[in-house]
Amino acid sequence: MEKLNLTGQSKHATDDAMRGLSAVLVDGDEVFVDNGAIHGKSRLERGIRFVQSREEVPHPRPVRGFWITLRRGQGGAQGYHGAAAFTLYIDSAAQVGYKSLSEQVNGMDKAVKGKVDVAGVPADVRRRVGLFLQQIRPELWDNASDEFRSAFIDPTSGEGTPVNP
Repeated sequence: MEKLNLTGQSKHATDDAMRGLSAVLVDGDEVFVDNGAIHGKSRLERGIRFVQSREEVPHPRPVRGFWITLRRGQGGAQGYHGAAAFTLYIDSAAQVGYKSLSEQVNGMDKAVKGKVDVAGVPADVRRRVGLFLQQIRPELWDNASDEFRSAFIDPTSGEGTPVNP
């Protein structure tokens, strides 16, 4: 018989690393935080039956998601740290959707490690997310790395994302 090693302490390093993880979703014109996405239970995912391929979704609506992490810098101030994009394809009427779990897990890992990967996301979506992040917590935006902020810059202006568009 195997003895269960139950203690009050976690032996997993992910607990602390995941503490600073959030999900920002972009659905049409709406940009919002929904941390239920971390466990596959965002408001958009509830009631949806996920299928094995995107082709099985009758009328897929792309929903862009971003894993965003926070970290304290050398001066002790907290700022945005990592970002990784993912996409959900949802047909709300048919209650069917598709998501790549490997894409989501790999994205979480990148964001937790402080990497910034928003490749493949349209510039207008990145800009809107940048504006959203800047407006909800300006101090986190100010303390983010240049790499993080530049991932959400409006490429048409060549300038940083403005506070008031």
